[in-house]
Amino acid sequence: MKENLKKIKLGALLCIFLLSFGCSAQNHQKEEFYNYIEKIIAEKKFVFFELSLIKRCDSQYLFGFAKMDYNDNLSKRIKIYNYKGSLIIFDLGEEKDKQIIDFFDSFFEKADQNISNIERGRQSIIDERALYFVDKKFIKDLNKTQIFMESDCDKNK
Repeated sequence: MKENLKKIKLGALLCIFLLSFGCSAQNHQKEEFYNYIEKIIAEKKFVFFELSLIKRCDSQYLFGFAKMDYNDNLSKRIKIYNYKGSLIIFDLGEEKDKQIIDFFDSFFEKADQNISNIERGRQSIIDERALYFVDKKFIKDLNKTQIFMESDCDKNK
């Protein structure tokens, strides 16, 4: 009986350790992502940031994160987020995959903001950065991002 109790305690401690390590790794991943986003936001004030899906392959996703001053043909299907006072609009286009549609829900605060007051027009300079994720983990390494950008993927949708 005592031996079983020790095994149960050891198993429980191991589970707690693994869970806390997993949460710690996830928090570190999000912290890297937020640091990257904050550097972009701090560079120059823009009206909003536009998120768009560029490429996907299995569990790898490449998004564009562009600084925008004008509503340059946003689709009718969008999700609006707020991050530290910055407006972020995820242009969903014709996307039907719920995993993509909800991708940034755990990263940014959803916002209910009217964007009709954003001036329409052509953006003369597009400053867009790549956001590369593997299994929903942000990959900061630009070399890995470049390799994924140049790779062929039969499952691209």
